[in-house]
Amino acid sequence: MTCPWYISVRAVRDLLALQKRPQESDGPAFDAAEKTLMSWAEETIASGRVPKRLDSGALRYRGPAPERLTLIVTDGPRPEGDLPQLVRVLNGCAK
Repeated sequence: MTCPWYISVRAVRDLLALQKRPQESDGPAFDAAEKTLMSWAEETIASGRVPKRLDSGALRYRGPAPERLTLIVTDGPRPEGDLPQLVRVLNGCAK
C-alpha cells in the first residue's frame, strides 16, 4: 500500500516534538518520523476509521494504537496534487 496522504513538514515536526526529539527539517530523525507517519496513515485508512469533520473543514482521525494521537488531515486541492495532506499530529483528542 502506498501512503494515502501527503505528509507535511509541520506534521513531522509535531511528531518529533511529541517524542521530545530535536526539531529538524532533514536528517535521520526527520526521515524516521516521516516513515512512522506514513505507516500510521496507511494503518489508519486500512482500519476504516471514520474521521470527524472539524469546523475548519479539516478531518480529524484517531491515530493507531498504542499512541492514539490525533491526526489532522486537509482534503482540499493542493499544489502538490490530489492527495489529502496530514498537516498536524496532536496529543490526545484535539477539537
